[in-house]
Amino acid sequence: MLAVIKNLREKKLSTQINITYGVILLSMLLITNIGATAGIYYLFHHQAARAIDLSVERVESRVNEFQMIDENFLAINIPPSVIFRVTDDDGNIIFDSNPYFAPTERMLKRVRENPPFWSSDKYILLETTHSFFYYKKLPLEVGGRNFYFHFLRTITFEKQYIRYLLWAIFLADLIGLGLALMAGNILGKKVLKPLKNVTKTAREISVGNMDKRLKIENSGAEVNELSLTFNTMLDRLEKSFAQQQRFIADASHELRTPITVIRGYADMLEKYGADDKEILEEATAEIKKSAQNMQYLVENLLFLARADAGTQPLKKMPVEINEVLKIAVESFKNPRLKFTKDKNFEMIGDAEFLKKMFAAFIDNALIYSNDKVLITLKNLGDSAVVEIADSGAGIAPENLDRIFDRFFRGDKSRVKSDEDKISAGLGLSIAKWIADNHGVKIEVASELGKGSVFKLFF
Repeated sequence: MLAVIKNLREKKLSTQINITYGVILLSMLLITNIGATAGIYYLFHHQAARAIDLSVERVESRVNEFQMIDENFLAINIPPSVIFRVTDDDGNIIFDSNPYFAPTERMLKRVRENPPFWSSDKYILLETTHSFFYYKKLPLEVGGRNFYFHFLRTITFEKQYIRYLLWAIFLADLIGLGLALMAGNILGKKVLKPLKNVTKTAREISVGNMDKRLKIENSGAEVNELSLTFNTMLDRLEKSFAQQQRFIADASHELRTPITVIRGYADMLEKYGADDKEILEEATAEIKKSAQNMQYLVENLLFLARADAGTQPLKKMPVEINEVLKIAVESFKNPRLKFTKDKNFEMIGDAEFLKKMFAAFIDNALIYSNDKVLITLKNLGDSAVVEIADSGAGIAPENLDRIFDRFFRGDKSRVKSDEDKISAGLGLSIAKWIADNHGVKIEVASELGKGSVFKLFF
């Protein structure tokens, strides 16, 4: 049985539906037909038993009225379907309502040993070639003499009729089952057609062909919902793939620059470094600087990779935002930073990651401004807000939605900082991930030429 079920599961869904539908329908037909057949037989048996019961009642009431069996006694209203016979102790027939019917002795040779469950156990069941009979023998004393009253009642009109009926029902079931399976097959193909379209579309999608979408047809609410969900998934995949390609291209570009610098200065050292101390110092400094930039870039890339994989650990515990923000500001040792703090605000978070987030926003403000950067912490009771405001280049309206994209950077021409420093474009992406994982809401307001304000709501 388990092997059959396993084999069925390996079939096509349409085949599974048809087989399951056919088995259920066939089971219902069998149950219905067995019930109907048993009901017909029970009805015939019940009618026969009722006719004999009625005949017995009338004979017994007659015995109390008459002292001998004569024409008056035998004028009993016996149902015409019941064969009524009266015999004496010697077996002589006193009365026979149907002398053409087979003798009782011959009929008693046809007793069925194992009657069906719907048969009454009050009567003997007789079976002939073409029919069934109930038989009852009633001994009564009339006028001091013993008589035997015999009752026979046919149960079925003809056994052959029942056979024909059963064959007719069986053939009707086969035809009905065949038609139902054909209809189920047609309906199944119609229902599964959208799923085949999903399969076809999925096979046609490739790296260079990500714009394929399912057509939304009037195929029912469930199928339409599946198509919409599939298309939405494809939209996300296409967007994610485009971001991944852009990410790889940008990462390659960012890594190429320090590698090129290192190789260039290494070649220069190889040629002139041994004889020129000034070139040696310059090359060593630049190689060290490029290696540090490369290390910073690789660490950030690994951080984002772990974040995407969901394996970046967070050690959350009670944290004082005032102290974390103060440490982040002091780490820059920049006189352009002005920090104003309110009373202490405590939350549950990872102190190191929060410091990294603050540092990213502060670093971004310093790069795009050569004026003061104002950092303010306001405690609002159940919440707090940190504002980081600069009066630098600002952000173009069309770029506001992109500032947290990886490797996105504003135009280098708009850099206002006198430190000649520009990031790789990963700082704000990392800061956004940290904020999202601490429930921090970010709002950005900016105007070109007037600066930007980043608000962090805790």
